[in-house]
Amino acid sequence: MATKRTTKKAETMAAKKAAKAAEVKTTAAAEVKAEPSKAEAVKTAVVETVKAATETVKAATETVKETAKEAVKETAKAPAKTTAAKTEVKKPVRRTTKKAAVAAEEVFIQYAGKEFTTKDLVSDVKKAWTEMTGKKEEDIQDIKVYVKTEENKAYYVVNGEAEGHYIEL
Repeated sequence: MATKRTTKKAETMAAKKAAKAAEVKTTAAAEVKAEPSKAEAVKTAVVETVKAATETVKAATETVKETAKEAVKETAKAPAKTTAAKTEVKKPVRRTTKKAAVAAEEVFIQYAGKEFTTKDLVSDVKKAWTEMTGKKEEDIQDIKVYVKTEENKAYYVVNGEAEGHYIEL
């Protein structure tokens, strides 16, 4: 996760520097057109800005390369799965630029003029459970929710504990 942030930060910084260089170049061209006597000073400023942007892009490129090397090393260090017959080492996963199509999934429950989603229901259960037990959401390993519309309640089981746990719908 940290390597992704480092890479993204480097890319963002490089993009900002490149944009700044382009902006300075455009501004400089306008200044030279307005006052030709400032041409040398403007040229120097543009050259310095472009050099700084180039250095930032080089640094970002190096950061991305180092991050990629670290990721490959970490993947290689991961414990290998073994079987009785052979040892199998996983190869690093190659990432492609294509993004898989993600279908949006949402389940709505409607009855007696009420409507809620399963996401909302699970969120409410987590909140009720943490308030009742004093534990944190991170302590939750599994959740089962049983909606009983005729009682206007949702009963839940968190980590196998069910006694008296329910929320009003």
